[in-house]
Amino acid sequence: MVMSAQPVGSVAGRQWAELLHAIGLRQTTPRLMVLDALSALGHGRVEDIHQAVVERAPAVSLSTVYRQLETLTEHGVVSHTHLLAGTKTYQLVSHADHAHLVCRDCGAVVELDGTIAARFTAEVSGTHGFTVDFGHLSVFGRCAGCAPERAQEAG
Repeated sequence: MVMSAQPVGSVAGRQWAELLHAIGLRQTTPRLMVLDALSALGHGRVEDIHQAVVERAPAVSLSTVYRQLETLTEHGVVSHTHLLAGTKTYQLVSHADHAHLVCRDCGAVVELDGTIAARFTAEVSGTHGFTVDFGHLSVFGRCAGCAPERAQEAG
């Protein structure tokens, strides 16, 4: 995936700069590139984010991307959820108003609309007094394409 450059003078660049300033973080090029990558990807594994960053800046290492994601997570800008095989998948907190449906067979990930997930979390809260961390909600099962295959294999 090729990302367009988002220099600090651009609208996105200014938004990142303002956000980082507001939370007391310096504007470093790798940090801005990680934010740009997450914005373009929606969500992704650290390897996906790194790939998007190195397309623009080949010298940025995987460990640098890990450090930036950790810092941004600690400051509440980025969150993560565990999707396939426990792999962390990162997203901007502003993109976290949904849950994920994860197919155990083919690995497909579908974003579940926030209103559906909100009804579920409200039911859990009302019934059990438990507050669900909405940004980390993933539901595992079989997608529509894989469920019929399993039924045919079993029959």
